[in-house]
Amino acid sequence: MERRLIAGKPYRRLLVAPRPVAEGMKACLEARGLPVYLETPFPGLPEAATGTYMGDVALYVPEEVLGEAEALLREDVP
Repeated sequence: MERRLIAGKPYRRLLVAPRPVAEGMKACLEARGLPVYLETPFPGLPEAATGTYMGDVALYVPEEVLGEAEALLREDVP
């Protein structure tokens, strides 16, 4: 699983999904109090920042809550 340091804190990639799906999962996790970082493949482009890019994006969560995030997403899947 891919790892990133974000603000000096280790994050793990939870999933890669189309942006609309990832945004929904991000909202679900943040509603439960978990921090989430969404990364597009083109971080310097305006489309990435404005949310108009709808391709695949990576969703990262802090390493210490990875298991909790995975469990929460499994709960919310019908």
